[in-house]
Amino acid sequence: MELTLKFSVAPAVLFLESQLPIQAVKDLNQYLDAKHNKNAESFADKLVGQISHGEQLKMDPTDKLVEPFMKIVAQMSQEYLKQFTRTIGASPMKRQPGVHSLWSVHSYERDYNPVHDHGVDTIMGISFTTWTKIPKQIRDKEEYNSFNLVNSSGLCDGFLQFHFGQTGIRGLEELRPPFSRTFKPEVGKLIMFPSWCQHTVYPFEGKGERRTVAGNLNMFPQGE
Repeated sequence: MELTLKFSVAPAVLFLESQLPIQAVKDLNQYLDAKHNKNAESFADKLVGQISHGEQLKMDPTDKLVEPFMKIVAQMSQEYLKQFTRTIGASPMKRQPGVHSLWSVHSYERDYNPVHDHGVDTIMGISFTTWTKIPKQIRDKEEYNSFNLVNSSGLCDGFLQFHFGQTGIRGLEELRPPFSRTFKPEVGKLIMFPSWCQHTVYPFEGKGERRTVAGNLNMFPQGE
């Protein structure tokens, strides 16, 4: 007997990835090179990052070197919202993005971010992160695979990991999909995610700066 099969997936979270133009990365680095280690305004009192060897700086989204990047982020937020509603079968929602916060994280050996989420002023919030500098020892690592974490492999050193549910060691045998997602940092890779999604950044060892640009968008109903 021939059966017709129909599978469906219940999504837990939606991630959007893109690659920044080279010029956008250069502009962000030029902006940050003028501020890093030069007594620029700190943003550390608003962030949970345990950045004791580097610093966390407030960024101006209207600066001429930063504004092109923010336009990309705003455009991506609209695509994110369109895909989200399509994915869950909801009617389109119209929202106007507005910058809630923007900052840089200049991490060095043993700096890290504990598990946290992001807060915004609106119920709907979209967050984003990208990297503009990555130490060689992180760049040279293979892509994340949880089965390769044995023997102190250091596979996830400096990586970004999202958590959106409980993932157990017997998950595959219990037919449970993973409820975490791990990203290897890459220069220019831009990731967008819902602000409620908890995440962490693992420390790394060795020389070099892991430079991150991150921020949050308020998503205002149009007309407000």
